[in-house]
Amino acid sequence: MSELAFEYRMRSEFDREIFAHAFRLMLLPPDTERQKVLSLDVDISPKSWVSQGRDGFGNGYVYGTAAEGHRTFTAHIRGRVLTGPGEAERGAGSEIYFIQTPATAPGPCAVRLYHDLDLPRTGDALTRAEHMMAALRRVLRYVPGVTDTTSSSEAALKQRSGVCQDFTQALVTLCRMDGIPARYVAGMVVGEGQTHAWAEVWSGGRWVGLDPTWGRRVNGDYIKLCHGRDCRDCLLNRGTYAGRACENQIITVSVKKV
Repeated sequence: MSELAFEYRMRSEFDREIFAHAFRLMLLPPDTERQKVLSLDVDISPKSWVSQGRDGFGNGYVYGTAAEGHRTFTAHIRGRVLTGPGEAERGAGSEIYFIQTPATAPGPCAVRLYHDLDLPRTGDALTRAEHMMAALRRVLRYVPGVTDTTSSSEAALKQRSGVCQDFTQALVTLCRMDGIPARYVAGMVVGEGQTHAWAEVWSGGRWVGLDPTWGRRVNGDYIKLCHGRDCRDCLLNRGTYAGRACENQIITVSVKKV
């Protein structure tokens, strides 16, 4: 087991005052079989009406409204989590994770890659998924800035580049093509930088985490925040506001072993 201390800092600057700012932050690590939340502190400014909720996938989130006018919005979430091996959760696999979404729907590039995989004739779902993960590492290059949260796995495969979001959605696409339930996970990993993404595949009665960006199984260095069908189900920061303003947002993440 590993004890991890994490901090998530988000700062949004607006070029003019905004009002009636409603927000939802999906930044509450859940308790699962592989992680236990030891402490959690949420600080949001300006002071707002804040509550907590849970979405249809079981992910927890903070939501609220900053009614008064403001030009700066910050969220500072920190805590400690005890983590274990990569098996995330037991239980029943959900049929919804068999189904492709617009973000994971296979196009010509995905179909060609799948047929070229030369998958083993035998082996469990995890073995096959790891074979797909290795193939993606040969096909995709890590290049920031060439995709965004609206990009599909097919778009990344076509240009043969992307970031962790794209590696993950591509693995989810291939697994579902092979009849393996797979879901997208957003979270954090030991180090300094941004949030991270990986996949969980259903194998042997468990959801097992695979990180296709780094080509490895999820281990005690990872903190899960939420899961869904694709990236769009796992947007960590959503909001609306009144006023015509341009926003500049800076996010920093730090995860350290205690």
